[in-house]
Amino acid sequence: MLGYLIGIYIYERMKKQKRMKQITAILLIVILLAIIGSTIYFAVSGSQLFWMSLFLMFFFPIFLWAMSFLYKWSKNKNEH
Repeated sequence: MLGYLIGIYIYERMKKQKRMKQITAILLIVILLAIIGSTIYFAVSGSQLFWMSLFLMFFFPIFLWAMSFLYKWSKNKNEH
């Protein structure tokens, strides 16, 4: 009985973590699309914010990749 309850607990926890990852992924896609949209808008309107937006359009994905890499690296390091 106890093993069954522990199994249910672990399953529910993994289900919540998967849902959180999906929400985070959707949120990041929306942010990236907003950055791309603002870059196009600022380019067409001739705003001075174009250069900042262009920089952000390249920097943000690199920053996300670096954070993901460091997270995976620290997770693997803690397991060994």
